Amino acid sequence: ELEHVRNYLMIQHMRYKNKFTYDIEADEDVLELASLKLMLQPLVENAIYHGVEKMLTPCTISVTIKEEGERITITVSDNGPGMTEDELEAVRTFTAEPKGHGIGLKNIYERLKMAFDQEADFNISSSCGSGTTVTIRIPKAEVMKNND
Repeated sequence: ELEHVRNYLMIQHMRYKNKFTYDIEADEDVLELASLKLMLQPLVENAIYHGVEKMLTPCTISVTIKEEGERITITVSDNGPGMTEDELEAVRTFTAEPKGHGIGLKNIYERLKMAFDQEADFNISSSCGSGTTVTIRIPKAEVMKNND
């Protein structure tokens, strides 16, 4: 999953030239763990679409994956234009008018709930002028080692 996102970001970085920078940081212990397929890429895609494309100055996108006790915390953030409280509430409740396919966040949320039931946390935070952060927390015990 991380390699897929890294490749996606490299392609988009070439496409957008100097409009954004990115950073991917992952604890060594999480590199061998499996995750839900296509969980990170839609989050990064949203950061580019809603952050990079809407800014006049370069945007920064950060992807962080950490082991925190018995949980894995996945964070995708940008320093883009952010959202108003009303926009944020509509995004959190999946009532926002979709742009593009409009299935990314809701799809990730539903797959997390199916895979981890109530043990998965999915949080979106944002404020105008300060960017947006999506944080996912899943139980480490539920994540299986890759056998590839």
